Amino acid sequence: MTVDLTLIRRYLDELQVPTLLDDDGDLVVTQSADSDFEHKVLIFITVNNGRLTYSAGAPDYVPEGDLLFLANRHNLRSIMPMAVVRNNAIRMEYTFVLDEEVSESYIKNNCIVMILSAIWHAFLNLEREI
Repeated sequence: MTVDLTLIRRYLDELQVPTLLDDDGDLVVTQSADSDFEHKVLIFITVNNGRLTYSAGAPDYVPEGDLLFLANRHNLRSIMPMAVVRNNAIRMEYTFVLDEEVSESYIKNNCIVMILSAIWHAFLNLEREI
């Protein structure tokens, strides 16, 4: 099975995760703000040469404190997703290399559900001293 954007979108549809296509043809998942984290999170998903990549930001979220410190502290606590500072904002990124045959269940559970949850929790806990 070849992993491409069409397959990932089909799996997201099956998991009842709404998606849009942006102007570049990337998938976009919006995680809505709630009482735990009052900022929406936009997750951009690309597939290129066997790499399934997530890049997420919370456009109206301005964390208090030094962004590099917050990103580094997050990265010491968690390997997924990786926090980076781009354009003076925190982004969460992660890439799965899917160059060998993997099951549908693996992709859905590990490469979609787990990372979407991890991205949300990364933003939620970024400023918390845990």
